[in-house]
Amino acid sequence: MEYSQQILSELKKKGIRPGDYVVVEKDVHTFSGLLMPKSQGDSNSLIVKLDNGYNTGINFDKNTKIKKGKGEQEKRPKAKIEKYKPDPTKPTIAILSTGGTVASRIDYSTGAVTPLETAEDIISAIPEIKNIANIRIRPVFQMASDDIESYHWMTLAKKIEDEIDSGVDGIIITHGTDTMHYTSAALSLMVQNSPIPILLVGSQRSSDRGSSDASMNLLCAAQFIANSDFSGVAICMHGSASDDFCYIHPGLHVRKMHTSRRDAFRSIDVLSYAKIDHKGAISFLRNDYSKKDKKRKPHIVDRYDNRVALVKIYPGFDYHILEFFEKAGYRGVILEGTGLGHAPISQTDDATKLHPKLLETIRRMIVGGIIIGMTSQCAYGKVNMNVYRPQRIMQEAGILPLYMTPETALVKMGWSLGHTKNSEDAKKILLTNVAGEILDRVDVQAYE
Repeated sequence: MEYSQQILSELKKKGIRPGDYVVVEKDVHTFSGLLMPKSQGDSNSLIVKLDNGYNTGINFDKNTKIKKGKGEQEKRPKAKIEKYKPDPTKPTIAILSTGGTVASRIDYSTGAVTPLETAEDIISAIPEIKNIANIRIRPVFQMASDDIESYHWMTLAKKIEDEIDSGVDGIIITHGTDTMHYTSAALSLMVQNSPIPILLVGSQRSSDRGSSDASMNLLCAAQFIANSDFSGVAICMHGSASDDFCYIHPGLHVRKMHTSRRDAFRSIDVLSYAKIDHKGAISFLRNDYSKKDKKRKPHIVDRYDNRVALVKIYPGFDYHILEFFEKAGYRGVILEGTGLGHAPISQTDDATKLHPKLLETIRRMIVGGIIIGMTSQCAYGKVNMNVYRPQRIMQEAGILPLYMTPETALVKMGWSLGHTKNSEDAKKILLTNVAGEILDRVDVQAYE
């Protein structure tokens, strides 16, 4: 999308292009910064990246004046990036790039954010990383994490296997934050017995903002890989709103708990493995983790059946919703029940007369070979379907209580069904603790 013809005409008249430093006067306000290219929104609004790093939109009309900034606009020469020379005394980290703001930087020639695609790009953007390890980057795909499919998880599992076979000491996967915990769960199941650490790293704030967490998250991940004995799949993200430390979250017990805070990720019902401060000091919070052993061979199990769904229970839930998945040929459904794992199946008055229909539908689906699992929509804590009578009735109907987060339960169900066409066999896999995804107890310290 481009700016309106009115704006383009004015920019051409003044010799201004996206990436130029401009001063915009509108009413009694003056805005100074980089003119950004237009990608979305009102075509008649100027987008300016202010000196504080934030973008602002300015409605353009006859009273708007724009000019190049005095003395501040110069042709910014393309940064000279020296050829990267690995240091044989340092460990090697492979960065598999899948997209997201963490693996990008601002291009001041256009004002746009561009992906980092080479080791030189990474070192130019984060020069401290070369003092920690040798870096090589492998772009796998460039996409928003909302668009991730199980195909991409399986592709990543194969790429990880290739990197392990090449002898690297650790792997960082750059990833958008919105679905990063789904990917970490999938890779925890698909890449078993890993001899090295595999850390997913994201960024809540774009790399063109002063408050970006991208550099610190990547540096903490690199420090942890280079200076710890940890192996396996985990997520490395800010541990507080400040730039003081990052947490290493277990890949199967983690959720994104805030839309925009830099410390959005939290380990769920367990302690994080470790914390790394901004100077690279590592403090382990647990010792029940797999240790590095480069002689160990990974077991890659890249299987998945997409015919699974995650459904939230709510007041007024309509049993026809489950019938949709039944008719569409789905093989499994994870319910996010309320509290300990509740769903509305009991009639208490005329307004609740359809509630038993939900139980009838569940029974029919399970008899027909569809696996139905129950998790809790509560952020912390696990289901307990032995406390109340309606829950015991649902268990008798065949619903499986699953002691894991809803996201991990969904991924585990699709992965289990990917092994076999037989629902009973898939159910046995679902209920087997393959990679530590099933919790036998909740760690109370995780709430403190």
